[in-house]
Amino acid sequence: MCGRYRGGVQGISHHALDADKTPRTGKTGDAVLGDWGSDRLGADFSALSIDLGDDPEGEGPITATLVRYDPALREDPRAVVLWVHGFTDYFFHSHVAERLADESIATYGLDLRKCGRSLRPGMSAHYSTNLARYGDELDAAIAAIRADTSAPIVPICHSTGGLIVPLWLANRQDAGAPADIAGLVLNSPWLEFDVDAFVPFKASRIMPAVDALIAALGTLVPKRVLPLPTNETYGSSLSSSRLGEFDYERALKPIDSAGVRPGWLAAVRRGQLRLQKGLGLDLPVLMLRSERSSRWRTDADLILDVRSMKKFGPSISRRLTDAPLAGARHDVMLSTIGVREKAVAELIDWMDANSIGV
Repeated sequence: MCGRYRGGVQGISHHALDADKTPRTGKTGDAVLGDWGSDRLGADFSALSIDLGDDPEGEGPITATLVRYDPALREDPRAVVLWVHGFTDYFFHSHVAERLADESIATYGLDLRKCGRSLRPGMSAHYSTNLARYGDELDAAIAAIRADTSAPIVPICHSTGGLIVPLWLANRQDAGAPADIAGLVLNSPWLEFDVDAFVPFKASRIMPAVDALIAALGTLVPKRVLPLPTNETYGSSLSSSRLGEFDYERALKPIDSAGVRPGWLAAVRRGQLRLQKGLGLDLPVLMLRSERSSRWRTDADLILDVRSMKKFGPSISRRLTDAPLAGARHDVMLSTIGVREKAVAELIDWMDANSIGV
């Protein structure tokens, strides 16, 4: 498959949007879909490059990368999931693709611009000052999937991806051009600037001041890496090079962090505040998350406060199903096998209940 795909279907200009504003229509640039070729996950996987043109942040030509699990497409699948990763992350979840294929579900994964496979030397990893711009590669990914199959599409979006994707869907819905999506799965979405779970006082009381500081730094020193403390407990619990069971490239998913920059963090906060006001998505949504957060326990969410997910999840859609899982990690699908099987069961039950692919 190779061709020019007009980003911002039906005139939606993701390039011009900000995450906290209603989209406006107008002329947009083009995303160019490359041909399917080999992928680093092995012979059962293919990858396609999405050319997004020049980076609005001034870091040269940028691309996104779409990956697919080919065996699941040998017969017509019941449904398709599109995996959208979080911060300091990329799509390496071959075990998820293989397991879902047993349920006749095909898996695609999208490495966003300047993330994972899409990161190039000299680029600021995971850096964007406008979350709405990710709509370009999301639109293009849907078009590429549609060239393969007519099965219903369900994004599974993790952490920061769980903020980016709902905002993209809201922009499409608000512009009167809803995305070709049958439902949405949130995998521990980042819906609030979580601090209360990990500090000994009610830090949320100072959030207005924190937001003002983030906004100021985002304007003055947008690309400076913030000197934030890191906790390697989570990464160590996942990587087979440490204490975990999963093989992935630490150059693409560091044990600690890719480096938090104020310009990106300010964009995240604008997106979170917009989401918290209510997106009103007319879609069924499943939220997979841990039952608890912790600073040190590896059978809990070590990264985010699950109370924020429970509080703000309904702001995305009134049709939300909240599915807390005992023992789940921050990435639910990187939990132990028993928890992963419970997550798959929740997914299948939710699809059945909402007549997705039946």
